[in-house]
Amino acid sequence: MHRSSYLKMTAFRDAYLQGPRFGTAARPAVLRVLDLGARAVRDQDSYRGLFASSSFAYVGADMEAGNNVDIVLADPHDWSEIESSSFDVVISGQTLEHDPEFWVTIAEVARVLRPNGLCCLIAPSTGPMHRYPLDCWRFYADAGPAMLSWAGLEQIETHVETKRWGKGSGIEWGDFMVIGRKPELAPGEQAALDSRLATIVALGTKRSARTIEPTRAGLATNAFEKNAKVPLWKRCPYTLRAAFARTRSSIGERLGR
Repeated sequence: MHRSSYLKMTAFRDAYLQGPRFGTAARPAVLRVLDLGARAVRDQDSYRGLFASSSFAYVGADMEAGNNVDIVLADPHDWSEIESSSFDVVISGQTLEHDPEFWVTIAEVARVLRPNGLCCLIAPSTGPMHRYPLDCWRFYADAGPAMLSWAGLEQIETHVETKRWGKGSGIEWGDFMVIGRKPELAPGEQAALDSRLATIVALGTKRSARTIEPTRAGLATNAFEKNAKVPLWKRCPYTLRAAFARTRSSIGERLGR
């Protein structure tokens, strides 16, 4: 886990989970926290330490058994091991980019959250490919409201890291972060949303049964690479290209061309 992700999750905990209120209601004495994609290669690659106090009950979930994993999910898009409305908080960091159908995962996040519960999701908006075993997505600011609306969740905040320096800190990944809330709905509205989410999950479960193969290196020929690449000068920002064009025009006028 890179440092900028850890700091953002720390800020979420301090701003939303520590006070006497939780969303629009009084804070429960103990908040149940589900961490999706929790398997840690090293002890420090975990959010568990952020929720070590007696006011939290932290549960790590992943597709593989290992360090920091309490629940092993048999299906990435159908969490039959977890009851509906059983967690106050769902968090996830550096997981959604590896999920080929993250929109199904968001539906499951909404299902397991209790009404008034919060989610905090962090994923890269840039950075190099890092398969585990796939690397499918990068997320921009508009991804936050889009994915939350899809799952019937309310947006609280969306951020994208804009700094691009500080190598080693994780800033180079341009962290995308969204915080959402599960609204308290009337029984009829909740039943309709539950039905829609169940349909999404069912479709995702059928789809995930098929194997998705990683892209093989070397599929593009050298000729294709050569013809497809944009010339170097066109890779510059538009403002620089426009200034360069104006300069060429001015020089041409002075030379009488």
